[in-house]
Formats: sequence, structure tokens, C-alpha cells
Amino acid sequence: MSGNNIKELFSLEGKIALVSGGSQNFGLEIATGLIEAGAEVIITSRDLDKAKKRAAELSAEFQTKVHAMEMDLLSESSIVKLFEDIKSRFGRLDVLVNNAGGHSPKATGKLETEPLEAWRAFIDINMTGTFLMTREYAKLMMPLESGSVINIASIAAGLGRDRRLYAKCDMKAQPVHYAAAKAGMLGLTYDAAGYLGPYGIRVNAISPGGFERGQPEKFIEGYSDGVMLGRMGCDGTDLKGAVVYLASDAGRYVTSENLFVDGGFSKFK
Repeated sequence: MSGNNIKELFSLEGKIALVSGGSQNFGLEIATGLIEAGAEVIITSRDLDKAKKRAAELSAEFQTKVHAMEMDLLSESSIVKLFEDIKSRFGRLDVLVNNAGGHSPKATGKLETEPLEAWRAFIDINMTGTFLMTREYAKLMMPLESGSVINIASIAAGLGRDRRLYAKCDMKAQPVHYAAAKAGMLGLTYDAAGYLGPYGIRVNAISPGGFERGQPEKFIEGYSDGVMLGRMGCDGTDLKGAVVYLASDAGRYVTSENLFVDGGFSKFK
């Protein structure tokens, strides 16, 4: 453990961290933040070439070694192999960020017409995959009595989505499966934290709000009007600080929490 100097508390020097789905969007921002804090980072993807390319770019940018490893959230054997490889190569994994998720192309976004196949896809990828990653992490780190798991959930897990704005902008909102899967991730977070606490492993979640990613201007304005800070989130800056806090000794007495990173959206009435 580091000392009580604030810079030391936030430092991840000497730590090994993994970000699932670390090649793009939230995953890329999270991986970047962990690297900037000093961690040696592993990014995973179902597409190993994609992960290798991104890892090479990050390595060149930050003049440090970034590792790429293959992992398919829908495959138990793939996840087991990932952690076997991590144990063999590194011996430990100080930080696990369960960021990777997925969708189903068969999802309609309409509750009354959603096929069961789409529901199962969301649950399997977002919730079951997170469970398997956490299970294998526990096997690795319980004997070492340390570690931090951070699950990237969503404000959708605790809110009923107002789809009127989406309809006005001719956009399709996430289906109810997404909210259900992310809510399941929160339940896993809370109880896994209780289970793993005696082993010195912290388990927390982060629930991001809406981030601006090229949506129609009308949608951005309408969404921002319901946010206390008056804007959507910004990729590259607004999420990584929260992750570094929970990953580092700065958050060493924080576990079983769900941190909202949404500009106050979920509390604005």
C-alpha cells in the first residue's frame, strides 16, 4: 500500500490492470486513464488483431508496454484461459475493469415485440460475462488478499428511460434488456463485495450517464436540459478519473458502491 500523500494514493505505479473491451469508447478512455496513473494495462477484445493494434498505439503514445489479450465474454472457456494466461505471465491482477458489453442485432427496442433471443444475448454478454470474469478474478486474487473490481454499469439500471425524446429525434433507445442486465451487474457488485471483502478485494460499480457521441443536435439539447450540469458526458475526460479513484489506494476504504457519473441526471427532478 502507498503512503498517505494524495499523489501516492492515486498512483497506480507497479499495478497490473485489465480493461475488457479496452479498444474503444469507454474502454479506451479507462485504459488511457489507468496508463496515465502508472498502471501496466491489459486490454481485451474478441478480435485480437483489434486489441493488438490499439495496444500498439497506446504503447507508442505513452512510451510504456500495453498488452493485448483475446477474450470472448460469451465463452466460459475463453475467460478461464484468459485468467490462466494472466496468472502465468503476471502472477496477479491488481485491477479488473469489467467494461466490455454487447448488444443483439435482433433487438427491436419495443418491449411487446422483443424476441427471447435478444433478451438472452444481453443477459449473457453483460451480466453472465461479468459474473464469469469476477469468478475467475476471485480465484486468482483471493489467495493474495488484495484487488479491485470495477463494473461499468449504467444509470439505466436504476431509472425508467424516458423514450419520448428518442422518439422526437427518430432514435431507438436501448431495449429493456439493457437496463435489466445492468441492474443485475449492480446486484453482483454489492454481494460480491460482501463475499470478497474479507479477502481484501473491493468491488464497486460506476454508472455513466449519456455521453455525447454524434447524436442529433436536437437530442443533445433535449438530454442536456435534464442534466444538472447542462451537458452530456465527454469521452476521453469524464469517466477515467472515477475509475482511477476506485482502482487506487485513494478509494481503498470504498467497496460495494455504485458511483454515478452522469452530471446529476439521475437526481434532477
